[in-house]
Amino acid sequence: MADDIKNILGIDSSTGRLSIAVSRNEKLLSEMTDCDSMKHMVNIMGLLDRTLRKAKLTIGDIDVFGVNLGPGDFTGTRIGISVIKTLAWLERKPSFGINSLDIYAVGISRENEKFISRYPGRDVPALVMPCLDVRKSEVYFSFYEITAEADKKHPSGIEIGDRSYIINKVGGNFLVKNTELKGFLNGMTVKGILNIPGGIDGYKNSKVLIGGNCFSSYGKTISDAASQNNIFQLDKKTTYPRARYLNICTYLKAARKVESGNLIPVYVREFVPFGGIKK
Repeated sequence: MADDIKNILGIDSSTGRLSIAVSRNEKLLSEMTDCDSMKHMVNIMGLLDRTLRKAKLTIGDIDVFGVNLGPGDFTGTRIGISVIKTLAWLERKPSFGINSLDIYAVGISRENEKFISRYPGRDVPALVMPCLDVRKSEVYFSFYEITAEADKKHPSGIEIGDRSYIINKVGGNFLVKNTELKGFLNGMTVKGILNIPGGIDGYKNSKVLIGGNCFSSYGKTISDAASQNNIFQLDKKTTYPRARYLNICTYLKAARKVESGNLIPVYVREFVPFGGIKK
């Protein structure tokens, strides 16, 4: 993709931390964060301007726009979507909406290079499990398989360290009471073999890294769920989605020449039944 350089601007306003980043393909040029969750509407344009200036670019230099569609904070998510829609329309450039779970999956993978590189090297896939606090004492999560990609410049791969990896979602999205998470995960493992509902059965010797903003609300519950066997491990670093990882997801969509679509917020309870899988 060296001959197809894309300047990407991404906004993630789905949590209390407003994050804006500018990247060139997968390379981060600038990223800025504002933690005043009550002033996203007031602060977003100023933060956007500072992020562009730090990258030494103008809005006219941006080739592709990206935004977190949620699940996330209702008002915050809609603010980011509205700004990206407006900018993409004014600049006549494509825009892509990315699901929070996908952004977390990339973030967890990028922040845990040693964990990720250990398993594909032995022909055993690593797995990450983004887990979100979606209120009402419920957690929302899914599973992603990480496998090594031989071609570093493959448009489907993301760079982690000095290797390129493919991240594929396995199974569906799950919405479970936080008090039932331990039983849910325990039911997936039989004699050390992991079976993901709606996905692939028979993962042997694989490890699952759990990350996401669930730790801030249900840290003990998540720790207890992970401690029941040695398949599950914890990543407490990736506790909010960052625009730099949103931009990687956006770049991959652009590199694959995916058609940009409508930017519609994702609301968990509109399409995932309790304890079920999104069809």
